[in-house]
Amino acid sequence: MAGNGLRQKIGSFLTRLFPNGYHAELDQLRAEVDRLRGELQTAGATNSASVRQERETLRTDSERPEDRDVKMLKKETEILRNELQENIAAIHRLEILTLSQRIDLLNAFGKALPPTVPGRTRKSFKPRGLSFGIITNGKRPEPLERLFGSIRAQKLPAHTYEIMVAGCVEQLSGREGIRTFPMVEAAEQGRLGAMRNVLAKEAHFNTFVSLDDDFLLHPDWAKAVLEISGNFDIATGIILNPDISRYCDWVNVIENYTFLRSYQEYFDKCQYMTGGYGIYKDYIFLEHSWNDDLGFYQGEDVSFSRRLFDAGYQLKFIAKAVVMHDDDRYRQKGYGVIRLKSAQELLQAPDLQLRIEKLCPRTLS
Repeated sequence: MAGNGLRQKIGSFLTRLFPNGYHAELDQLRAEVDRLRGELQTAGATNSASVRQERETLRTDSERPEDRDVKMLKKETEILRNELQENIAAIHRLEILTLSQRIDLLNAFGKALPPTVPGRTRKSFKPRGLSFGIITNGKRPEPLERLFGSIRAQKLPAHTYEIMVAGCVEQLSGREGIRTFPMVEAAEQGRLGAMRNVLAKEAHFNTFVSLDDDFLLHPDWAKAVLEISGNFDIATGIILNPDISRYCDWVNVIENYTFLRSYQEYFDKCQYMTGGYGIYKDYIFLEHSWNDDLGFYQGEDVSFSRRLFDAGYQLKFIAKAVVMHDDDRYRQKGYGVIRLKSAQELLQAPDLQLRIEKLCPRTLS
């Protein structure tokens, strides 16, 4: 009752203060508030992005001119930096596409690209042939089938090669011409080295080809490997992304990041062999192996490479032994490689924007 009395007194006071049209003005204000509230709700439901843009515009307008100038300069610098990186990637693409002509010209003079120099340090003890060792988590059956097709397209005699697969291999059980090694736990935990070690140990032939399940071999890949004179301990070749830019093929590790080297440069101990593709002779595995405990993106390939190179083994670059990393998310950017996030990952992100990840921060354990 006391509350009602107080409201009546306030109302009587306002009536005396605004004798003409008080109630009309109050009703008008209430209607205006209701209208604005409705518009805000509609905008929030149908065009929240526009509302956020308006807020950003208002915030930008309130900034000092010098702050806006600095921000614009930063944006321009970032655009120029990206253009420079894309130009470097384009130069590398041109290098790949013209490499065969350059090799032919060098051969005519009895020369070769410098990285082809390192040769064999020991002799093999297994029969001569190719053991293709593939690891899989079973989640990419279509790329895996394409990989099988690219191996068979080499048209090698049946008694000179084998296909081996480790990981989640239940769907491959009983397939003719494929040896399977169930390692579900290792595959689920991302222990890539553990699976590769089993395959390398069980290989029948003297040359072990390490492959992830999303790689493809060029039709002339085997010809390029088998025609090498002087042989080799460890070898790699050009690795392409689907856009014909470079993946991690002839690379260094600097401050735990991968950097692409020119194909003209000689081998040095700062390099490493990506685990997804590499060619190894059988005697390597008598004394060395990948680290069984390291998981995905924990640098099992960097660790293995470092120990091999410290032991004196040489890395040969076979330019024509070309493979493709059959994954559209990967791109070359300047002297590095990036991985684009999928559309699904972007939709799940708290704020929708283009995101890229620098590939391979590596550990050296």
